[in-house]
Amino acid sequence: MLSPNVFKQIEEVKYLTVENTWRYRPIIRILYKHHECYKYWVYKEEIYEELKKYKEFKDYTLENLRYDLDYLVENKNLITLQDTKNIKTIEEFKNRQFQYQLSQYTIEIERMIMHLENISLQNQASLEASLVESFEEKLEKFFDIKDKDAKTVYNWWISISDDFKKLNENYQDYIKSFYSPKAEELMQTTEFLIYKENLIKYLREFIKGIQSNSSKIEKRLKSINEDEVKYVIQKVFEYEKTIPRMDFDIKEDEYLETNIERWKSVFDWFISNSNRISDCEKILDITNEIIMKTTRYASQISERRNSSANRKMEYRKLLELFYCSKDLDEANILSAVTIGIFNMRHIRGNTIRETESIYSSIYEESPHEYILKPKNRKYRERIIKTPMKDKSAIKEELKREIEERIKMEKEIMESLIHAGKIEFKSLPIITSFQRNTLLRWLSRANNNKSKKSKTEYGRDYEAILLDDENITLECEDGTLVMPNFILKFY
Repeated sequence: MLSPNVFKQIEEVKYLTVENTWRYRPIIRILYKHHECYKYWVYKEEIYEELKKYKEFKDYTLENLRYDLDYLVENKNLITLQDTKNIKTIEEFKNRQFQYQLSQYTIEIERMIMHLENISLQNQASLEASLVESFEEKLEKFFDIKDKDAKTVYNWWISISDDFKKLNENYQDYIKSFYSPKAEELMQTTEFLIYKENLIKYLREFIKGIQSNSSKIEKRLKSINEDEVKYVIQKVFEYEKTIPRMDFDIKEDEYLETNIERWKSVFDWFISNSNRISDCEKILDITNEIIMKTTRYASQISERRNSSANRKMEYRKLLELFYCSKDLDEANILSAVTIGIFNMRHIRGNTIRETESIYSSIYEESPHEYILKPKNRKYRERIIKTPMKDKSAIKEELKREIEERIKMEKEIMESLIHAGKIEFKSLPIITSFQRNTLLRWLSRANNNKSKKSKTEYGRDYEAILLDDENITLECEDGTLVMPNFILKFY
């Protein structure tokens, strides 16, 4: 459950990203240094004296400092205290001095910044199996500790929590260092070969140590039930409430939930289930991967060194052969054998081979011809001129065939007309050609408002619907049910 505070801005960090950050940060750092020396309240004159030691504050005035301090007070970075000692007049009260102290938020922010500034120096992570051993020894005392007084339980809980935190952070930081670009670059250098043996030995000792202790821890964690964990955390909370603190209120539900989640994280770190692999197993897998990676890089470096040495001997032998050549012709033959042709052209194409055999030589297969075209932009392919052929006889024959077909079709359709009209109801069995032609004429006439049209042969006609009765038109390829139409010709 997220706290409502998570959605609010933190005013105290604004001094890190504003235009005058170069002035605000030194002021905060000076006050933090005084805080570390247990001097919590500082006058602005003391801050000013420290700032003037740096060339960046050469033109900086006491008035500038006063404005900067007012901004930091308004921004909740500083707390002020009025110095009212020995004030006897109103004038003295108006000109009273202020003392300044860092707010709790700012102290934590500055502490974090100093940690970030020195993070590269502080990164001394390791894969020591002793961290797991220490955790296992403290976990073993769980059943003896849980029934003791709240103070003893509290100290045990803080101790084992710190051990697990250190264990987790150390392993993560150490393994992460092997996947950085700097580590990749180092692993490919010759100097890495000296480092490699000690690294592999160290990692294997770690694997051996964690394997021997993780099974014990897993067994002990499984023997502890959830109610016992809640009982211990409740005792820790009871003692936590007895510690006198200023402006700090512990919420029981939140405290218990946080610590139960921490215990669950410890449980998941060592014990796998059907849905996930434990972090302990992941670390063992990653460590084995680092060993394999280290060995692979070392092998590649060795191969490069040996390859370089072998090539050097080959070049020396080749030079000796050229030196011992009788004349230039013999040297040219040796060059052709050892080096090859200096100027050559490779022509590649999608040719159809006579055989699919991979052992067939180019000398055994038939040659292929390719037309090479120049790459000049002005180049145009030559147009081959061919004379026009006389096709008048073919056209006359085609024209005669078309006229005969039209004449035959006209005769077929004219045979259906009786007394100047075609009655669909009275028609005999007709062919598919006759049916399609009749339906085309009928459709053409119905599409006109006048219900009139003209056939392909030039005859005018009109489509007339006699009644609402449906008739049956018999055809060679089937039967058509349609309205009772007639086509009347003029």
